[in-house]
Amino acid sequence: LEGLIELGMARSVTWSNTSLMIVTASGKIASCPMHSISTGKVTCTPLSVPMLPGASGAMQAAVVEVEGRLRAAVAGAGSVSLMHLGAGEEGGQIWHTIGSVELPQDSEVASVAATHDKLLVITKDGVAHHWDLLDGLPTSAHATRDVPAAGERRSWQSACVLPTGKIMRLASSWQRAKGGASTLRSELLL
Repeated sequence: LEGLIELGMARSVTWSNTSLMIVTASGKIASCPMHSISTGKVTCTPLSVPMLPGASGAMQAAVVEVEGRLRAAVAGAGSVSLMHLGAGEEGGQIWHTIGSVELPQDSEVASVAATHDKLLVITKDGVAHHWDLLDGLPTSAHATRDVPAAGERRSWQSACVLPTGKIMRLASSWQRAKGGASTLRSELLL
């Protein structure tokens, strides 16, 4: 993916129908059209939209395009704000908060993922909290919780909801190799 280095580290990636939507550590959003993926070279360009509110290097957020409009989910202290990009007072665009969901007390967010009808938040302990969305808002105030079967040795990185409703998690853990050296190994877990 070319063109991302200047925008900062990728914090979140969401598939849309024709492109990847990437939220960077700077709070900028890039679009990476997938029409040229077969060539092995995809060029990403920053969108001409405001940075996400609360942008910082540690921000956890996701952006998704729904029917030509951008929606965002941005994690903050104890909650995730749900937003859409709309008109501002002086003709420009701004992020409007349209709702929020509460997270359990003392939760540390590892990642946020969103689709047109789902919001998924994975915490550092590997627990996935997910909500169904309708028009960008949760259909219930309470999340469905999915606790991983094993996880004390793992660092949880990200997760996604599969079409079957199961949660797939990305984690890493230190493994001892022959000879005693430790290596960091990535794992996908269902």
